Amino acid sequence: MMDDEERKEVISGDLMVVHLPRDEFAKKIGLGLPKSSTLLIEGEEGSGRSVVCQRLTYGLLENGYSVTYISTELTLKDFINQMYSMRYSVGPHLISTNLRFIPVLPIIGERLPKEGYLETLMSHTDLYSTDVTIIDCFGEMLHTSNGGGDMDRFLEHMKKTVHNDKALIITALKGQPGLDRIRQSCDLYFDLELKSSSYGLRHIIKVRRYLKARGKVDKMVEFRVEPDVGLIIEITEVSG
Repeated sequence: MMDDEERKEVISGDLMVVHLPRDEFAKKIGLGLPKSSTLLIEGEEGSGRSVVCQRLTYGLLENGYSVTYISTELTLKDFINQMYSMRYSVGPHLISTNLRFIPVLPIIGERLPKEGYLETLMSHTDLYSTDVTIIDCFGEMLHTSNGGGDMDRFLEHMKKTVHNDKALIITALKGQPGLDRIRQSCDLYFDLELKSSSYGLRHIIKVRRYLKARGKVDKMVEFRVEPDVGLIIEITEVSG
């Protein structure tokens, strides 16, 4: 639960709250997402980029915000099954349209032609009508862009998207060519790592940048994912 000081930060109205009673994730990342901000979540395959995105999505929805979730990997059925496997009950939010899921991968299981991904992403203004827009995974679209001109336009597009107290979340595969400028432009940057230990694989969020924070932000956050529970914050300290 949030203490009185944390509640004051939330009441200030500068944050999009992502608190859920079941975990400590929100407390580790400054209680929520600053309004008018962009977040890049970057990590290797299997590091938990989508899980972190999905936890943020459910936290936002449960606190009254609307979300558009664009996926280059999941169909709607896959997304719903994955969310419910973590007990993130998104059905009511889909029905109310507070959550809009946009699959780039069609239901028939064949990918759309990659040409034009980025142009389509920027030209459809209705994708940004909700409080938060999530692009998971942006690397697919970046891979098909035709040079620096597209990136210049997208960076300008990012600024316009979050201008009116909105937020934009982007996930990308670590090392994806062309991400340097997005890293430099984002207000928040989470660098996800997957490490082996005697206890198994460790999922770690390294918070490389967090501008406009309204609460305490941990530099490193370790988590695991359990069926029927979702994202769980490890209570042990993470060393360098």
